[in-house]
Amino acid sequence: MITATSNKSKTKTKKQYIGLSLYVLPAMVFFLVFKYWPLIYSFILSFKSWNFIGKMKSVGWSNFTNMLGKEIFSNALLNTLLYIVGLLPFFIIIPLLLALLLLNVKPKKLQNTYRTLFFIPTVLAFSIICLVWMWIFNPSFGLLNNFFKLFGSKGYAWLSDQRTAMLSIIAISGWKFMGSNMILFIAGLLTVPKDYIEAAKIDGASSWQIFWNVKWPLISSTTIYLVMTSVIFAAERAFTPINVLTNGGPGNATTNLSHAIYLFGFKYFNIGLASATAIFTSVFFLIITIFMMKSVGGFSYYEN
Repeated sequence: MITATSNKSKTKTKKQYIGLSLYVLPAMVFFLVFKYWPLIYSFILSFKSWNFIGKMKSVGWSNFTNMLGKEIFSNALLNTLLYIVGLLPFFIIIPLLLALLLLNVKPKKLQNTYRTLFFIPTVLAFSIICLVWMWIFNPSFGLLNNFFKLFGSKGYAWLSDQRTAMLSIIAISGWKFMGSNMILFIAGLLTVPKDYIEAAKIDGASSWQIFWNVKWPLISSTTIYLVMTSVIFAAERAFTPINVLTNGGPGNATTNLSHAIYLFGFKYFNIGLASATAIFTSVFFLIITIFMMKSVGGFSYYEN
């Protein structure tokens, strides 16, 4: 009797395991085919010399050593770091300020309208946004230069000047994505218990003291998440505006690591060098992520 019950239990567990495996299988196939295999194959190609047509040749570590000696690569690495630092105000400071301001807007319908207006750029196609901003930045008839002309300024060649090209791309990327970060900050601020705020007000705390000592610590997990995702996706989010607006110019002034991979692979047809750059980029951002995780102690805020 006990043996029969045990066999039934094992059969049921086996059926459940098979059922769960079938549910997970599509996701596993997707990740294996479109995520992990390209990563493994890119690692293999980083040790090869190939131009899409001829035979692959093993070249050892020469792609990595050649990569370090390329001016495009050094400019791309510097621009990637500049892009990360430049985006932080758009991803953290401005969205947080907007979230704090919008939560104080009355009536609530007007608050929802403002939220929608700030969030709309997030859902628009980045290429379309770049075309609109290309018109705004046009040195001859652009909206921005026409505005400056009202104050006697001659205007600027925003996208063709090395001094302003990267700043323009940072501004466009920040404008597009700050709406989604604002929504996340609003969600985090709404989770702060009202009792804590009321207690702080009774103790005579000012609005700044309430934010700094009550709200800010309690939304630290949201802030850490946004900082980390901003850094992780910095290279990816910059590719579209760089490719559409400047194509890495002028003089590689706006080329970042993701755009350098594209140039090495599809302009110079050096697949090994492009793969080596891709592997370096992955390891580079992995190291930054691990360092940030250890620095902040994880994602959660723990109340003592």
